[in-house]
Amino acid sequence: MATFSTEFPKDMSRASGQSESHSIQTQSSAPLMLRENTSATPMRPRSLYTAHSYHANQNDESNFQRYNEYSKFFETPPSEQWSAISGTGFSTTTGSIWRQPRNPKHSATSYYTGEESCVYTENWREHDTDAGVGGAVATPHGTISLRLHNRIRVDMTIDRAVRVINFKNNIVLSLSGSGAAAALLHPNGRIYQYGSRVEILAHDVHGNNKYAKMWYKGVSFTSEQCALVYLVDAAGTRTTTDMFSDMSQDFSLSVFFSDSRHGPACFQEAATALGAAQYWLTDEGVENWIINNVRVSQTPDGLVRIARNSNKYQLRTSPSNGTASLTTPFLHCTASLGQTSHLFVRRGERRMHYDGTSFIVRNAGHSAGFDDNNQLKVY
Repeated sequence: MATFSTEFPKDMSRASGQSESHSIQTQSSAPLMLRENTSATPMRPRSLYTAHSYHANQNDESNFQRYNEYSKFFETPPSEQWSAISGTGFSTTTGSIWRQPRNPKHSATSYYTGEESCVYTENWREHDTDAGVGGAVATPHGTISLRLHNRIRVDMTIDRAVRVINFKNNIVLSLSGSGAAAALLHPNGRIYQYGSRVEILAHDVHGNNKYAKMWYKGVSFTSEQCALVYLVDAAGTRTTTDMFSDMSQDFSLSVFFSDSRHGPACFQEAATALGAAQYWLTDEGVENWIINNVRVSQTPDGLVRIARNSNKYQLRTSPSNGTASLTTPFLHCTASLGQTSHLFVRRGERRMHYDGTSFIVRNAGHSAGFDDNNQLKVY
């Protein structure tokens, strides 16, 4: 049916965002893409014990250059099966600020900003009624957009970057074209992986959000109301100095576009890839697409699974229970709502788990975190 990575400077990471217009038919005039830049304001010291100097990074172009240098540090993700799918196989190819003051409304804020939000609003009725679902279009921005039922949309670039939007549960997953960066935005928190690092924001219903960072030193963590930053490394748990990115913006857009060609000049190539797409429907009612060597499937209950590079990269989300997962050679992370509400991240031997009350990080056989009274606990 046709219808990265250098190691970031140790003292900072940059989260940037771009916003993309909602995909429209090619005959329509497309709104201009909105680019957002995070403000660069001086970082404040955490405390007397964690005061440090801040040096802004002026080299935005170096973010995704030496991806292959880090591949040896990460474990291969578990192979997952497309057990519910039958049919033919698919071909594959080889300065942010320290952080903003707490905003009680942050976790309820929509992930879609400015122009993109406006376009989505115009199409809510279509998503609610599932009108025109299953339609894939090449957009004037040089991307491919696939609209699925249960209010889910999958966007792809010609370099096979993927961005999945679960409108029903306010979930976004994003994977860069090179695979060196990934993002998960979920009501329970946000995860941003760039090269050898993973940054985590875990939302707390009482406003005491938790922060963690997995990097070469170990796992750093703190909370909104904690004056110190802790590090769990091979020697155990100790205080340290560290910074965490401002993750209030929609960095999934930056992940999606950063390593990919896009724009009106790519429209024809997107249209050609879409023209060669495959589609089939199984006896169980599972819809399948292969578009530009990216496999997309959706079950009757709305579960969407996306695979790339022979299942080396996998993205999943379900509108029925608010689950989401993202697996790459760099990390595996999951999140869910309801009785099993949680946020989990694994990268090599490093772990982070948060269930809404207890926040725990693990590294090299050591564990520490915050208990349900927001007190430091070393396990």
